Amino acid sequence: MAENNILKEKLELIEQECNWVKNKVVDLEDRSRRNNLRLIGFPEGVEQEDSPSFIQKWLLDNLGTQQDASSLCVERAHRIPRKKPPPGAPPRAILARVMSSKDRDWVLRQKRIRRDLSYNGNPIAIYPDFSRDTQKKRMGFKGVKKRLAEAQVNYSMIFAAKLRVVHNGNVRFFINPEEATNWLDTMGF
Repeated sequence: MAENNILKEKLELIEQECNWVKNKVVDLEDRSRRNNLRLIGFPEGVEQEDSPSFIQKWLLDNLGTQQDASSLCVERAHRIPRKKPPPGAPPRAILARVMSSKDRDWVLRQKRIRRDLSYNGNPIAIYPDFSRDTQKKRMGFKGVKKRLAEAQVNYSMIFAAKLRVVHNGNVRFFINPEEATNWLDTMGF
């Protein structure tokens, strides 16, 4: 019986360590993607052979000014590595790596200002690139963000998956959607 308790304790310890390692790997992956952008909506093949130059030119033509042209540099760009979609299906996203997170933040800021970007009539969306686990965590806040928008409460997502809410001059942070939903319910939103 005592041996079972010892094994149970060891198993719990191993599970804790495994969760810690998993969280650390997700964090490292997100940090390694810190300079990446995910561009959605470009038709397949428009970038031809030189994806980085195509994306850099498009970003500067649609977002930039002459001052910005000197600093923005797209280091790498490629389609998401999966099978080419059949005709009529949505195109694969393009992942682009810029030289610095400052450049990435500038692009995302300009996207928020300009909102409606397009390429030959196709709407283009630009997002930061995160690991699959972080994307799932961020998607978990979708319903909460919708309620906040309807209530006209100011909010933002903070790296990697934390919701920041500003209400009546008070700032609150939520790391899971359940916590945020409970707060919304108590506030009457």
